[in-house]
Amino acid sequence: MKKFTVTDKVYIFPIDNPWFFINIPLEQIPDVARRGWGSIPIMATIGKTTWRTSIFPMKKDNYFIPLKKAVRQNENIFDGEEITISYRLAADEEV
Repeated sequence: MKKFTVTDKVYIFPIDNPWFFINIPLEQIPDVARRGWGSIPIMATIGKTTWRTSIFPMKKDNYFIPLKKAVRQNENIFDGEEITISYRLAADEEV
């Protein structure tokens, strides 16, 4: 199964209850069928933390992976910090 790796800054989406995310370049988006809201189910890893999540479209040709609070706490991740995330498509039994 193909694995992808991206290094970029962590951003905060500016809403009432802000959430953190990392941008994913278009060339790092698996070419597979999309689910609700155009999402692609993945298994993501940062450091020693692996979790099930999805890649989501934000705007045309702009995708992101949200970073759960538990993941940010486990890996000591903050806004503006550069991180490396690796991911692969989630198997059906993982979704």
